[in-house]
Amino acid sequence: MRLCRTHERIFLQNPGRWLLPVLLFFLLSAGDICGEVGRFADNRDGTVTDRLTGLMWTKDADPAADSYDWFRALDAVSRFNEAGYCGYNDWRIPNVNELASLIDRGRYAPALPAGHPFRNIHVWYWTGTTTADYSNHAWRIYSFLGHIDYGHKYYMFNHVWPVRTAGDASFVIPKTGQQVFYYKGDDGFLRKGRGLPKERFADNGDGTVTDRVSGLMWTKSADLPLGRKDWVKAGEFIARLNAEGYCGYRDWRLPEVADLRTLIDYAGEDPVLPEHHPFSHVDSGIYWSSEPNVQDPRYVWCVDLKNSRVDCYNKLNHRQYVWPVRGGG
Repeated sequence: MRLCRTHERIFLQNPGRWLLPVLLFFLLSAGDICGEVGRFADNRDGTVTDRLTGLMWTKDADPAADSYDWFRALDAVSRFNEAGYCGYNDWRIPNVNELASLIDRGRYAPALPAGHPFRNIHVWYWTGTTTADYSNHAWRIYSFLGHIDYGHKYYMFNHVWPVRTAGDASFVIPKTGQQVFYYKGDDGFLRKGRGLPKERFADNGDGTVTDRVSGLMWTKSADLPLGRKDWVKAGEFIARLNAEGYCGYRDWRLPEVADLRTLIDYAGEDPVLPEHHPFSHVDSGIYWSSEPNVQDPRYVWCVDLKNSRVDCYNKLNHRQYVWPVRGGG
């Protein structure tokens, strides 16, 4: 048995409980999937199956051989389906959660798991998910490092990496929450992924909230320090919480990017949290993660809860919000 790890949190259903979190940690026996070696199956037909998520990707990460505006990118995928690309006619542009499932911010150039079989990888890729606050923008992912940012649908040109659901694989990646569709084949039109329960959060009545979907426990206050701090001082604040045994626990930590992203509802805006969440003092701003940028460790990954962007900021020169979490990683 050995422990295998990647970096984006996904979800598997467990009857008798709410959706059980899997922080992409698995204990696996020989011959099973192991994160960075056996995660991907090269089907030798121009496709690659991700055994972890059940998604099938084109092995060529740029089968359209060009960059397009968002609408033409969706049209390009429609042409793949008309042609039966690699024997399938149900390709789609991935939604933001699907494409993010490939990202490993512990690596760069590209930020994909070691040993992946993909080729012809480019930098910026469209997703089918429209931004909630500006309907003329859509989310895109920077595969070189792992940024998640938005681009204008008409005026920005990005590459296309088609995906489909392999066989009868269950959806293990949650829906983005997007309800409105803007073009045939986009995220709002397809709404792929596993649905999430309405009774998702448990207010424990002691200053903490448990997310029944991810299994993570958060402080109920999303701004416990009552103000922004640089990354070093954020770590010192977490250390003080643990020394004091805040709410009876001594294992608080800064969240990983994947932890913060589990809270995002892409139909929401400012803040981008699910409706009826029980948290208090949720700031419309940027939150520190625990993850340095591996290309330049002076910078640390952050998640913006105003609009869900994932970007890097200098750990000493920038001050961001701090939201302690425990469990998971």
